[in-house]
Amino acid sequence: MGKRLHAALIETSAAHEKSSWAEFRKLNLSPGQPKVLTSLLYKEGYLQKELAEFCHVEPATMAVLLANMEKKGLIRKEITHVSGGKRAYRVYLTQLGRHLAEKVNAVVCEVEERGYRDFTEEEKEQLTVLLERVTKNLM
Repeated sequence: MGKRLHAALIETSAAHEKSSWAEFRKLNLSPGQPKVLTSLLYKEGYLQKELAEFCHVEPATMAVLLANMEKKGLIRKEITHVSGGKRAYRVYLTQLGRHLAEKVNAVVCEVEERGYRDFTEEEKEQLTVLLERVTKNLM
């Protein structure tokens, strides 16, 4: 048997982080913020709880992330009412947040392009499907 899954995932994650975080730091972003920005770039109006689930973070962690992003003027929250009349927040990008999210997305695309160098379209799809299966199995 070759390299263990654990080692392969750690090495891949470290290489990905090294490739992207130099750029994210230039944008004055903290961990978690790039994922939130790109998530909102494609779908605004997430409930705060839904956004936490989508980003695979605890609701309390998301609350802190969003509070910091709101202070920076990257997002705005709107109160909404959900089942049972409970209050919740929907999250939207500000103009500054959208601009930064587009820069983050460009970094993500560039890193992905480098990571997939010499892969066929079929191999890219296969890798994604296999990693999704690993994630599902571990969840």
